[in-house]
Amino acid sequence: MRRKFFLKNLVVFMIPLLIPLITLGTFSITLTQTMIREDIDANNIKILNQTKETIELIFNELDSLSINFDLNPSVIIKVKNQLEGRLKDYEVIKNLDDIMNLINPPVNSKPYIQSLYIYYKNKNKSFYVSNLGIENLHSFIDKTWYDSFIESEADAWIEAREIRLFSFEKDTVSLISLYDKLYSPGSRKADGVIVMNVKKDYIEDILNEAISYPDHTFLIIDNDNNIIAGTRNKSVIEELDIEKINSNPLDYFEYKSGSKTFVVSIIESGRYPLKYVSVIPKKFLYKVPTQLLFLTGFLVMISFLLGLAITYYNTKRNYTRLNNIISAFESAEKGEPLPALPSYIKDEYGYILQNVVKTFIEQSYLKVQLSEKKYQLKAAEMMALQAQMNPHFLFNTLKTLFWKSLALTEGQNEVSKMIEHLSELLHYSLSGSEDLVSLSDEIKNTQSYIEIQKIRYKDKFGVIWQYDENITSYKVIKLLFQPFIENSIYHGIKEKVSFCFIKIKIRLDKEIIKIAIIDNGLGIEPSALKSIRERLKEKGDYSEHIGLFNTNRRLKLMYGNEYGIKIRSKYGLGTVVYVDIPART
Repeated sequence: MRRKFFLKNLVVFMIPLLIPLITLGTFSITLTQTMIREDIDANNIKILNQTKETIELIFNELDSLSINFDLNPSVIIKVKNQLEGRLKDYEVIKNLDDIMNLINPPVNSKPYIQSLYIYYKNKNKSFYVSNLGIENLHSFIDKTWYDSFIESEADAWIEAREIRLFSFEKDTVSLISLYDKLYSPGSRKADGVIVMNVKKDYIEDILNEAISYPDHTFLIIDNDNNIIAGTRNKSVIEELDIEKINSNPLDYFEYKSGSKTFVVSIIESGRYPLKYVSVIPKKFLYKVPTQLLFLTGFLVMISFLLGLAITYYNTKRNYTRLNNIISAFESAEKGEPLPALPSYIKDEYGYILQNVVKTFIEQSYLKVQLSEKKYQLKAAEMMALQAQMNPHFLFNTLKTLFWKSLALTEGQNEVSKMIEHLSELLHYSLSGSEDLVSLSDEIKNTQSYIEIQKIRYKDKFGVIWQYDENITSYKVIKLLFQPFIENSIYHGIKEKVSFCFIKIKIRLDKEIIKIAIIDNGLGIEPSALKSIRERLKEKGDYSEHIGLFNTNRRLKLMYGNEYGIKIRSKYGLGTVVYVDIPART
């Protein structure tokens, strides 16, 4: 048996320990690759997003410039008049200064902006150039932007351009030009354009700073497969088929070029027709997996040897403890004295042994308690039967008094009416054992109570009922209205000199029955109202009182703690009690 126990413990202990390690060893390369790819993908997306935000923050400079030249009518008129040559001589310089003061500051303060062009269609083919003033298309060396404006059907677009700054220069300057067409107020056809020329080197410096791996390449491409900007490792870029990459619907995929495989991550710009692309050679993903494979094998071997030693030790110790527990069970079954308990609990076996003894003692005690409970239950049943006789005796006595009063006066009188209504109330409270009654029965019972109070307090108050007959079949708790009406009479109406009203409104709102008991009695003083609200929140035993707090407790017990009573009162004006309960049939 000890050998089986050892083998079982070895399996139970070693399998949970070794399976993760063996699984890790078997699939280490695959899992590691996946993890690295996910990590690289997450990092790439994060870097791409940061790069995108940085670059598009630069591109968004065009938006603030467009506001003046696209939405400001006074600026648009000034620009058009000057480009058309419609200004007077003394207005030309001032108008030019005003326009240049809008164009020059962004160019001079932002190191990444090379120049700005503002053009509205005019017969002179003139346009504004930052830091130069008004230039003419016929004489200005950079004309390709105008051709792009004429040919493009888009409202905004971006393109990479190579231009010469001066006619005598052979070297070109690389620019990223952002275009935004301008519309005159009320026009649906563009009649101008604003061009912001951004230094391409500045954008590529941002891309180069984001490089995380050897031969890591970042590209910005447009929808026409044009490279707007990229990192400076041209050899990698030359191996890429931009059209194939751009047409792939995935945002993370592997791309093969000859014998090389690259991992590509792509995010799209939400503002511009651009894609930000990260390209990493796949070979950099496989350095860690091999090292982890050897480490996993080593850990599996160490874990097995360590687990073998621990299992042998635990088996030897636990086998002895189990024998003690089995002996305790056998002694308990035979009714023999139990073995001595350990002075303190060392492990779970000591805990089990202690609980075996504790359970044995508790079972013996429970047998005694069970016999005592049975006796108490029988006694309670006898008392309940005896107590039930007294209310029925009272009800029968009231009926006798009712007929006697009729006989004495030879007809109905106030005493007989009160006795009749009181008998109906008592019969209602005693009849049936159900917790819920129909709303119609509850209203009828409440009206009997009201008639008693009207006899007692003549010409003191009136009661108005407001409800739809369609809802009277819904169930409510017994004696729901009586405590509220009693409070209205005793605490609000009795002490008031003038005639008062109690209004009871009942309505169905979706699946909730909403009840409001309104009186125009004395109302409740603020301090007393605060005390009542606090007591309503308390969980006390009000079973001995048929009153406001008892009813609140009954509502919570029947429907849940979210239901109950809410009170609003204004001293001198009256009181409103709100009750919401779920509609039940």
